[in-house]
Order: sequence, then structure tokens, then C-alpha cells
Amino acid sequence: MAWKYKMYFPLNLNELHLYLIFFFFSAIKYICGGLLFNSSGTLQSPSYPLNYPDNADCLWQIQVTNNFRVMLTFGSGCNNDYIEIYDGPPKTSPLLGRICSNSHLTYTSSSNFMTVRFHSDSRYSSRGFHAEYQSFPADQNTSKFPSCLQCFLCSEAFIPANMASLRANRA
Repeated sequence: MAWKYKMYFPLNLNELHLYLIFFFFSAIKYICGGLLFNSSGTLQSPSYPLNYPDNADCLWQIQVTNNFRVMLTFGSGCNNDYIEIYDGPPKTSPLLGRICSNSHLTYTSSSNFMTVRFHSDSRYSSRGFHAEYQSFPADQNTSKFPSCLQCFLCSEAFIPANMASLRANRA
């Protein structure tokens, strides 16, 4: 038994054109990640400040001028999914931190390169995050900048190991 279907489309090209535009944009889930070469800038989760999509996986590679370092500061963090910060290129660099809650943290690279990865699962979706980065000379004293090397992993997020010394450094 063979089934045959006939489909009729209107000959009005304006309606067809509108349909094709709608189809094209509805097929794009989100755009995120990329290469960032400016001395300072921002990055954010898809659709920020609205909820980010399920199953997002974004990778930003920040590269600033040689003999400079990258300082990344989060204005808001994700609630249920996570953000990973690497001290250099992905897969070959040490993990500086993994943020899993609304933390306002700052991370400093040891070189002119930093990688940020955002990952969401299919169970939760929330507002997402916004972060700013800036570069500074590698020989500049960074004692006023908290470093993720002073962090440890707890059940929900990386937390600076010695909050008192960080507060004193910021003053």
C-alpha cells in the first residue's frame, strides 16, 4: 500500500518569503562563545539577562597582548549549571575554577590566555551570567586581585580559602 500526499502552497511569494525567514531564525537555538582579542570586554550566557537554553555549551578563548595577563570578574553566576575557567587553552591548561552558584568571583590568568566554558543541562534553565575581563601588565603586582589558586572546591562552588586576607587585599 502506497500513500500519496499532495501539498499545495499559496502562490503569494510574500507569504512564502516570510515563512522562510521565520524558519531560518527559529532553527538557530543560540549563538555563544568565540575568540576575544581585545584588551577588555564582556561575555555572557546565551540570551542573558533572560534564561539560557537547555544543553548549551559555550567556549570563549580570551587572548590579550603578550606580557599581559587576564583578569576575569563575574557579575552574576549560574544557579544550576556551571562555568569553568581554564588558565590557558582548553584541554591542555589547568582548571582555575568551576562556578556552580551565584558567586561574584575574580580569576587571574598566569599568561595572556584564558578559556571560559559555560555548560547547561536539560533539567534547569535560569538567568545565566555576565562577566567582564581586562588585561594588565604581567609584572604588575596582583596582590589586590584574588586568585583562584587560593580557592578550594566545596559542595556548591569554589570559595576563596581565606576570605579575611582577600578582604584585606581589596582595601
